[in-house]
Amino acid sequence: MSQIVRIGGRSSLLSKIQVLNVKRALNDRFFNLDIQCHFRESSGDKDLETPLWQISEPGIFTKDLQADLLENKVDVVIHSFKDLDLRERDETILIPILTREDSRDVLLFKKSKWLNPPEEFTILTSSPRREYHIRPFIQKYFPHPLNNCKVDINSVRGNVQTRLKKYIKSDAGGIIIAKAALDRILSYTGDTNEIPEIREVSQFIKEVLNVSIFMILPQSIFPSAPAQGALCAELRKDDITNINIIDKLRISETEETTMEERKILSSYGGGCHQKIGVTVLKRAFGKVVFISGLTEDGREIYESEVFPKPALQFLPAEVWPPDGKMAARQRERLTYGLPPKVDILVSKAYAFPLDLSVSPTSQTLWSAGLTTWEELAKRGFWVNGTCDGLGETEPIDIRHLLGRNENFVKLTHTEADTSQSNFPAIPTYYVSAPEIPYPFDTSKIKAAFWRSGSEFDIVTNRFPELLDVIHFVGPGSTYKKIKRMLGEKSKDKLFVSLSFEHWKKNHLIQNG
Repeated sequence: MSQIVRIGGRSSLLSKIQVLNVKRALNDRFFNLDIQCHFRESSGDKDLETPLWQISEPGIFTKDLQADLLENKVDVVIHSFKDLDLRERDETILIPILTREDSRDVLLFKKSKWLNPPEEFTILTSSPRREYHIRPFIQKYFPHPLNNCKVDINSVRGNVQTRLKKYIKSDAGGIIIAKAALDRILSYTGDTNEIPEIREVSQFIKEVLNVSIFMILPQSIFPSAPAQGALCAELRKDDITNINIIDKLRISETEETTMEERKILSSYGGGCHQKIGVTVLKRAFGKVVFISGLTEDGREIYESEVFPKPALQFLPAEVWPPDGKMAARQRERLTYGLPPKVDILVSKAYAFPLDLSVSPTSQTLWSAGLTTWEELAKRGFWVNGTCDGLGETEPIDIRHLLGRNENFVKLTHTEADTSQSNFPAIPTYYVSAPEIPYPFDTSKIKAAFWRSGSEFDIVTNRFPELLDVIHFVGPGSTYKKIKRMLGEKSKDKLFVSLSFEHWKKNHLIQNG
């Protein structure tokens, strides 16, 4: 005899997709479940005019569903985890489930505004967090001359398609949306008979994307709402049978990152009115935490860190590069050739030749880090996104936004280590070996920061005694290469810093 499990969710298209994805995951694991789906409007779905930050009542998207749960009308409620308030619950339990989708925000911007830049434009969002971060971001990372335009922010409410309709029908220049929402709708492969509107909405979103260019906002300076992109199941605490069933959908990484993000935000007060974003990422080299925003008492926060974080400090005379100043390297541009219609990943701004042009309406331009993004923006290029300084193995995952598979090539230099690269590499410049200053007493060196695998090879081949110092590297291919070369020693001697400046700030004794 089949066991009945009643799953509740909001009646929006996105919520239906989320509930049906959970239903499919449960059916894949259990063969004796009769899963019944129940959908209803929430209070937040009915009021589409009031900005979220003006609504003092917590749980505007979840309280009605929670009432159904406590009244035993359903057994499980599926939430977008970011919609759940941070308070402790007496009668229910929260279980983060399934693999978390991309937690980044995406900005859609009308091609017409790009081709004919206005003196001012409007960005649509209902999030105080997004509003707080977008203005300074535009000034620094939008291409010239758009970065000098006056920017207005207007509130927009409703489900994904409602907000996109308001964007298209208005004179607004852009809109900010959770990337996970677009990805879930555009990638849905379930039974379309269960969601008859999915075809029409998917086609509409594709039409919106066709008249827009997109920009994936970097989480190092534009962190997301806590638990964005994740799903959460809520059940009655005394319903052990269904708790044991839903527990099979737990994913440890989803649980760890979302719970930590919520805990961090709760230390600042929490709520839809907050202007604080928190992103926690788990990577092979450790855990990355980004926090940015404005507290209720007006204090600006910007924190970025990698854990484990060693409590090690060194004098300027005890490190490579000497005195914490990068060793000079000479560069020379090369003749290069690009295949037609490729997407471009730029490792350094210098790797992007002066005579190269890229059209954001047909190609994707991606940067390795923010410094490169900023330099390309100054040159007038629209950058679609970045590896955020975390290495080119960071998931780009923009095929649903593109409507095709990505086709990236990587612009780099002749000495780059491409053995771990995800993309074909095209050298566009020559870079010399680092200039080693004299005198250089290696016996004093206790730690080193390596900006590339080639620098590590050159310097340690000449001074093999430096293999035994403490090594700091940025995330990505340099970390992988040096970890492989150090072998077992890497457990105690290899640490990741987000950048050279981040390393100096945390580990170099200033004015020592």
